[in-house]
Amino acid sequence: MTVSTSPAPLRLTGVSWRRAEFVLTGLAFLGFLTVPIKISTISNDLPAHPLFLHVPVVLIPLSILGALIMLARPRFYERHGILLCLCAIVAMSSIFLTMQAGVALLALLHLHGQALTLILKHQAAAHILAIVFTLFTAVLILNFASHRISAGNPTGLTLADAPLGTPAINLALKGLLLLLAVVSAYYVFRVGDLGARAVWESRLHALGR
Repeated sequence: MTVSTSPAPLRLTGVSWRRAEFVLTGLAFLGFLTVPIKISTISNDLPAHPLFLHVPVVLIPLSILGALIMLARPRFYERHGILLCLCAIVAMSSIFLTMQAGVALLALLHLHGQALTLILKHQAAAHILAIVFTLFTAVLILNFASHRISAGNPTGLTLADAPLGTPAINLALKGLLLLLAVVSAYYVFRVGDLGARAVWESRLHALGR
């Protein structure tokens, strides 16, 4: 008995721009609309940054965990791939919104000394996180598309189907996704750690210690 290891044959179809891959890509680009939005307070002069940061703190680890599960169990992508990509897109957008709120908050605090140093490091790490997680989100969507195309469900767009349907590209995307997941996880921790230490330093300074 001979077992074939060749990829499933692609079913030729016309290009359907309503396909999940195209819709997710469009939503990812729309996610950049939050980049210029700067909100300093919500209501009663309550700072927006501490509130906004809860979104990326929750959704980024969920996106990373989902990606790792997908890499270990590809069938997870078939059932929850769209939801996972949407989660990453919202997380990416929330990073931009949180960063801008942080810039606005920093302008109001007038920090100096060790607290300011830590906040600036926190800010720099957040910028790196934004870049890395944006790449993570893009590669996640590409993995989703590659998985479906390799399974014999092409988009109909040759420019996408030809490269994404090859085993080599599929494997490379998985490796890149794993790398970006690890780096994103590290920077989520680093950003949070630096922010917490900066808050602690500012409180000690306020107490005159």
